[in-house]
Amino acid sequence: MDIDLCTTITMQPIHRYKSIDAAIIFSDILTPLPALGYEVEYGGGIRIDPFDFEDVEGWSDFSARKHAPWAADGLKAIGEENTDIARLGFVGCPWTTSMYLMAGGTGDKEFHETRAKVYSDPDASMRVLLKVAEAVGDLLADQVNHGGADAVQMFDTWAGLLTDEDYCRFAKPATERAIEVFRNKANRQVPLIHYAKGSSHLHHEIRKLDIEAISLDWRDNLKQNRIEYGSQFAFQGNLDPSRMHGTPEAAVNAAKVVMENAGNKPGHIFNLGHGFAPGAKIECVEAVLRHVTGE
Repeated sequence: MDIDLCTTITMQPIHRYKSIDAAIIFSDILTPLPALGYEVEYGGGIRIDPFDFEDVEGWSDFSARKHAPWAADGLKAIGEENTDIARLGFVGCPWTTSMYLMAGGTGDKEFHETRAKVYSDPDASMRVLLKVAEAVGDLLADQVNHGGADAVQMFDTWAGLLTDEDYCRFAKPATERAIEVFRNKANRQVPLIHYAKGSSHLHHEIRKLDIEAISLDWRDNLKQNRIEYGSQFAFQGNLDPSRMHGTPEAAVNAAKVVMENAGNKPGHIFNLGHGFAPGAKIECVEAVLRHVTGE
């Protein structure tokens, strides 16, 4: 990993738009996998070495400082020259990271075959998930201890594929373990943001996690969440990313709705409800930034 490249990409929007007040480190949720023995290739999708449940017995203990220090090193480098911005670390939740591992990358649409494997052998699947959770928690703690992250975020992009029952059986216990490892290893308390796409049916369980903030996708009801749970959690989101592909006027109008739904009380972080797509228009981004920051 090229630390200079990592920090340069992370800081590009900060340098371009002075009103942005936080930077999330440029990394990837599959960072722990090479240390566990799996080569990860990108380009035209993701390809990962074949996985077998029996592999887990041979996995070495993961150490972020030893095996994957890049995210923390990048955060540290950013902080040395940019003391006026918040630095955010991040990881993929064990469920989402394990889906890619078990599937061998991105070939299994919505992970139908992969989820079938999990349901067919739940005990073996939980061994995988909990082992990945150990790595995820350690990786997150390293971004605080060595990198100096001011807050961290966990992404569970594919949790929304699960029913309540399956989320509580598989994904939630692994996320809880990752958070437990993180809290035990981190040398200070920092806010933890949790994001799961398409997960409104799971929010009653997600709110039970040891987290301070919930990131909502564009289909979630931000106003209702703020009214009912704004005293318990901060909320992040939740502009539909597709709004960045049309006209600046339409993008700003959509951003206005998000801001109205969020209200004026503290505890809202304006953001998209998922990541930017390559086709997003820069003029839409700039128009929304101007509206949100009042420039």
